[in-house]
Amino acid sequence: MLSALHFHSLPLGTQFTLLVAVPSIVTLFVGKLVFLPDARLRTILRDFLKTDWKYLGVAWVVTNVVNTLALHFHAGRTFTEFVYAIEGATVATFQGIASTPLTLLFTAVYLVGFPFVVLFTYFKLKAHNEEEAKRYALAYVFLVVLSVPFFILFPVKVSSLYLTTVEPLMYELDPAIQHGIFSTDTLVKAFPSLHTGLSVLAALYARKADTAYAYTIGVLAVAIVFSTLYLGIHWMTDAVFAIILVGCAYYLSRRVSEPRWSVVSREAVAAVRRTAGR
Repeated sequence: MLSALHFHSLPLGTQFTLLVAVPSIVTLFVGKLVFLPDARLRTILRDFLKTDWKYLGVAWVVTNVVNTLALHFHAGRTFTEFVYAIEGATVATFQGIASTPLTLLFTAVYLVGFPFVVLFTYFKLKAHNEEEAKRYALAYVFLVVLSVPFFILFPVKVSSLYLTTVEPLMYELDPAIQHGIFSTDTLVKAFPSLHTGLSVLAALYARKADTAYAYTIGVLAVAIVFSTLYLGIHWMTDAVFAIILVGCAYYLSRRVSEPRWSVVSREAVAAVRRTAGR
């Protein structure tokens, strides 16, 4: 194992990757032991290589394309003042209870709890109903794509970069975290909050698994939403609008007759033709 001295001698990008990846893998493994105790790891890996990579892979590609678009093609000005006009400095109240232990906790929730909620929910759903797992992956893609116009045309700064009363708690926690976030995020795509949206979407679909898992993901989703506000990343408006988009993505995912990627394009073309024929 790396000693603290050796760890801090690594490049900041490597430190950030290790800080996120190692705890995330451990959390996924613990989730497997708790929520999928009868599933064999070999079977999960075999199914992933056989079929799951298609659904998770498309979701991953779409996410990266959207992040690239938001990074390079967003509008030249920000519209943070409009969000501020709606809610003012209300989000600052979430830091009224700020402390180092809480900051550490919610940073872990934001960086590690989020990927667990979003990714493990797919495998949990698949264990109960494979079609629901596919619909969940499809809803994920719908939600991310629906966010694109807002990231590009309506860029909004993170709350701690606009409000002097809100501290960038997570960014200042560790140089590696600051480096990791700043090197991959424009910090002007706060609206809508995908951390909120994707967590709530996972909680919505988790209801189709067992009750214990649904409650666990529900609690984690609430914690993730709170973490985005407490850490000085998002505005309340970001979270509210993200939940509205979740409703749209969920509705669209239920309307697809077969939750398969090959069907999505076919039904999209059919919908355009129906609209043009009216």
